Amino acid sequence: MPKKGKKGKGKGKKGKKGKKGSKKNESIAKIAAANSKVWETRLEIAETSKQEYREHANQLVKENDQLQDMIRITEKDTIECFTLLQKKDEEKKNENERLKQSIRELKKEHRKEKENIVEDFSTQINELEEKVSEKTREVELMQSELKVVKEFRRKRGQMQKELDDIKESMYNANRDHKGTLTRMEQKFFEEKMRLQQEANQKIAELAERAHTEAISNLDETTKSVYKENVRLSEALSYHMKEGEVLKKLRDKLQEENEQLRGDKELNDMMVQEKIVQVKQQKEQIRQLTEKIQTLEKSLSHMSREFNTEKRSIMQQARTENEAAKIELAKLQRVIDLKTREMNKVKRLAKNILDQRTELERFFLESLEQVRNEINANQAQYRVDAQAAYQQKMLKAFAGKGDFPKIRTFNKSDISTNSVYKDLEAAEKMYDISGKVDISDLTWEQKERVIRYLFARMNGGAKVTKMNSGPPLPAIENKVQRLSITHEPRYDISGKVDISDLTWEQKERVIRYLFARMNGGAKVTKMNSGPPLPAIENKVQRLSITHEPSPPDEPDNTFLTQAKMDTPENLPDTSLQTKSGTWVAETAQVS
Repeated sequence: MPKKGKKGKGKGKKGKKGKKGSKKNESIAKIAAANSKVWETRLEIAETSKQEYREHANQLVKENDQLQDMIRITEKDTIECFTLLQKKDEEKKNENERLKQSIRELKKEHRKEKENIVEDFSTQINELEEKVSEKTREVELMQSELKVVKEFRRKRGQMQKELDDIKESMYNANRDHKGTLTRMEQKFFEEKMRLQQEANQKIAELAERAHTEAISNLDETTKSVYKENVRLSEALSYHMKEGEVLKKLRDKLQEENEQLRGDKELNDMMVQEKIVQVKQQKEQIRQLTEKIQTLEKSLSHMSREFNTEKRSIMQQARTENEAAKIELAKLQRVIDLKTREMNKVKRLAKNILDQRTELERFFLESLEQVRNEINANQAQYRVDAQAAYQQKMLKAFAGKGDFPKIRTFNKSDISTNSVYKDLEAAEKMYDISGKVDISDLTWEQKERVIRYLFARMNGGAKVTKMNSGPPLPAIENKVQRLSITHEPRYDISGKVDISDLTWEQKERVIRYLFARMNGGAKVTKMNSGPPLPAIENKVQRLSITHEPSPPDEPDNTFLTQAKMDTPENLPDTSLQTKSGTWVAETAQVS
């Protein structure tokens, strides 16, 4: 409006000045009109912007109201949830306290009941033990009942062992069941906690996202409310953790309660079993008492019968004793007579034994002397045989004779012509007819005769066949081998010790013994004869045979066991009794 006033004044001035002033006024009017249009446009734009800002402000106010409502609802829900959790927490605390109190009361009651039960059963057991000890002392007096009581005790121990095994198996099964149940509960609880943690995590993520978006659009009051909400959320999480801890504690207490309840049930079962055992023991004691009474009656009856039988047996024993005394006197007289006869027999036996001992000593010395003769003659025979064999080999090598057969002088199982075969052949006896003179036998055959005679004296020899074979050739032709001993025989008067005799004299004594056994010998003087000459260089040699081999048969100088015409059975020298006469002859084995 003032601009318009100015324009009016300007136009008035222009009117005064002329056309030049009117043109200027027209340009100013155009400019003013243009300016007015610009300002009108600006005004419209400002009004439009104002209207938009007003609408945006109204929209923000509405959104703010909505957020305020949401905050109030959220706070209300939070407070209600917190209040509910607090109530639940208080209820859980009260429940835990109540459970703890009930557990304490149950423990006290259980302890009291256990003490009462233990005391009652201890009293009962002591009473029963006293009764059992009394009955045991009474039963120990009865030997006949001891086996029954031992059998009962053995069965009782076996039954107790079986019962303990059943209890142990039930206890193990109960423990395994409880362990399985605990593992299942633990697994369920862990799964529940995992799901709950996942849900809580998702809720926390959603809440955090919503809170983050809300924070960007809230003012200071809203931020303070949000901070308070965060604080309350932390407090809520803290209380939730406390609730979880209390829940775990409650579960633990419940498990302890279950365990105590199971122990109580087990104790109840044991008490019931003890009651049953006590009843069984009472029944067994009653049965044993009845048995004892029956056995006492039987014992008294048996005692009466025993006394009656004892009196009758004593009477009979006295009668028999009198008769036995009379018989004993008779037997004593017979024993005295037999004793005198036995003393006479002992004296005679001692004399016979002394004579037999002297004769046995003579035979043992004879056997020892024969063995020494055999060893010496066999050694000398081996030396002479080897020397003769070497001499023939030297003659054959010089062209003065034929080579002899190969001959070995060592023991060998595979040799067919060994000097040891000749030594073995000297022990054999071959078929002969008629009587045999001892001087015709070799030392080995004499040893067998002496051994047989010794065995016949001891009663252990058997009659076997006597064989005699052809004589073995001497080592050197026409040379007779003599005994080692060549002491002359002298006249003997009086008693002579056998050990003081020469071997020839001992041989004559053996001949005399044979003759005396045949009942036809007479005591004659033993005259000495000239000593027999030695063979070569005063070397004493033993001849296995008594016939030299012919000089025109050099191959048969040394016979082998295979060439000898010998029987299969081993011959032996034996003596046979015939018509009270002992003779050296051949006899077939019966």
